[in-house]
Amino acid sequence: MEENLKKKTTKALVWSSADKLGQQLFYLVAGIILARQLSPTDYGKVGVLTIFIALSGILIDSGFSSALIRKKEATQADYSTVFYLNIAISCLLYGLLYAAAPWIADFFNEPDLTAICRVLFLVIPMNALSLIQQTLLFKHFKLSVNARVNLWALGLASIAAVVMAYCGMGVWALVTQTLGLAALRALFFWLFNDWRPQWVFRMESLREFFGYSSNLVVSGIINNVFNKIYPIIIGKFYGMTQTGYYTQADKYQDIASSLISNIFRSVAFPVFSTVQDDLPRLNRICRKNVKAIAFFIFPIMLLMIVVSYPFILLVLKAQWLPSVPYFRLLCLSGICSPFIILFYDLFNSLGYSRLNLFIEIGKKSYLFLGIALFYSSGIMSLIVWWVSYSLLSLVTGIFFARRFIGYGFGGYLKDISPYFLLALGSAIVSAGVYLLLPGDVWRLCIVPLVYAVAYLGGAYLLKLEMWQESMSMLKARLQKGGEA
Repeated sequence: MEENLKKKTTKALVWSSADKLGQQLFYLVAGIILARQLSPTDYGKVGVLTIFIALSGILIDSGFSSALIRKKEATQADYSTVFYLNIAISCLLYGLLYAAAPWIADFFNEPDLTAICRVLFLVIPMNALSLIQQTLLFKHFKLSVNARVNLWALGLASIAAVVMAYCGMGVWALVTQTLGLAALRALFFWLFNDWRPQWVFRMESLREFFGYSSNLVVSGIINNVFNKIYPIIIGKFYGMTQTGYYTQADKYQDIASSLISNIFRSVAFPVFSTVQDDLPRLNRICRKNVKAIAFFIFPIMLLMIVVSYPFILLVLKAQWLPSVPYFRLLCLSGICSPFIILFYDLFNSLGYSRLNLFIEIGKKSYLFLGIALFYSSGIMSLIVWWVSYSLLSLVTGIFFARRFIGYGFGGYLKDISPYFLLALGSAIVSAGVYLLLPGDVWRLCIVPLVYAVAYLGGAYLLKLEMWQESMSMLKARLQKGGEA
């Protein structure tokens, strides 16, 4: 049983990694091309609207996707009921936001936001069409289909966006990328997945899931409002150009942070749910995930801080240099994010969705206090408070992990310390090389190589657990490929 779960988890992790890595590479390449053609104001106009899409996604899902994954014997009636509910809520939300578009434009004093809202918000019903399809793939570890759908959809949507940018369409290129991705994902999920809803709607299913999912909905709303509130505050008080700088800085640090978070999240929650009744085993799996996250997130984020200036100058052009200080600070927050999400999913898998709600209320009260105190003190002050909020979120997750599965601060620090110290040492060595090199082109080319040699060489010499496991997995995949 345990060996079978390990094989399924390993296979799912490989496909999840391919999916997320491929998506982030598409976003990176397309983002670089688009950033060189579009203005910070264009990005600011889309950035201030992301909160509405995020909130709509939470309300559409209503936490039922997590409930379906967690329920070991979910029925076709359960899936069909949730599907129809998702569609109904998404259409209602789109209608409300369509009507509210002029008020949104007036709030930001940007008249053209009305048309942008009404087109961009079509993402909401498009996403609802594919929600159950994706839930089934996650539940049954069929992530190869999910990866293919995401990569084809994002690739085609990004190509369309780049063409529009070169044709001088401005902000509409960004709208096309977002809307095209949602529409193509919905189309491909229905083409490549054989699940279809039955003509059934059971109130019993909704009542069964409601106690668990209602806490997730409220928690998700609170979380997304505050996670996406900075572009709104910056857009209102500092203008669309500064919002563009902030959203670009956040997007590029998020490429690495989300990559790690999503790779492990797509696998961790289903696995946690499968072994939710075996706490010692859950402890071992959680610790393994923490070590794996640490092995990847520390070196990636610290390297990004070191090379941030030459990267933005040479790749995105000089017009984006004001985003460098924002980017460096946000990278510190990005280090915490995958661990925070891991503990969040751990508590949900154990059925503590109400606890996650109370935790979110407490954390967001802290964040709101900082916003109220520092919104007029400058964007850097707001970002510093955000970093402190991320650290608080991580500490809170570890505190409750100790209570529920016996995994506390001592165990956490023991697990991450080798990877953090090696990553920090590699960053110091790389920063020294950075200062010795004559220009930004050399810095961007040489410093990442120095960092990779220092970090991977140190992992090999120290025989770090995650290095050895990664090499074993790679060797096994290569042998399997050779045999095929």
